[in-house]
Order: sequence, then structure tokens, then C-alpha cells
Amino acid sequence: MELVPVRCRIPELLVRLDKRLPSTSQIKINQQWLADKIGISKQQMSDYINLRTGIMSIQRAALIAYHLDCQIDDLFEWEWR
Repeated sequence: MELVPVRCRIPELLVRLDKRLPSTSQIKINQQWLADKIGISKQQMSDYINLRTGIMSIQRAALIAYHLDCQIDDLFEWEWR
């Protein structure tokens, strides 16, 4: 058996972060914003979100979690298969 990601939670974490910003904020929190923050393309971010690529490095996961103000474990739902 192995532990595999079955669903990425990044989109809902982006929404949560966006809702916490003041309504007067000019920042648009979306996949492009996050991709820019961590230095990857929007396509690479989309691949992570849609589980089209292998597991991201722990360093990248930590950076994403930092910008989304969450724990690394919050980024994906996992399942034993």
C-alpha cells in the first residue's frame, strides 16, 4: 500500500485566504498570484492542483503552505491504496 493524494485543497485555501483580506484590498488571490509568489508557472500550479504531475518537493509544499497560511498537510487529501 502507498499513500497517494486524491484531492488538492489549494483552490479552497486560496478562497479562504482571499476572504480574509479587507474588501479594500487590491490584491487578487488566485492561482497566478500563488504561482508568482513561489516562482513557478501558472501551468505548473494547475498541474499540481489537478494532480497531473508527481508529488511536489517538500520545499515547494512548505512555501505554498506559508503563502496560504496553512500546514503542509492541509494542501492535499490523502488516501492509502
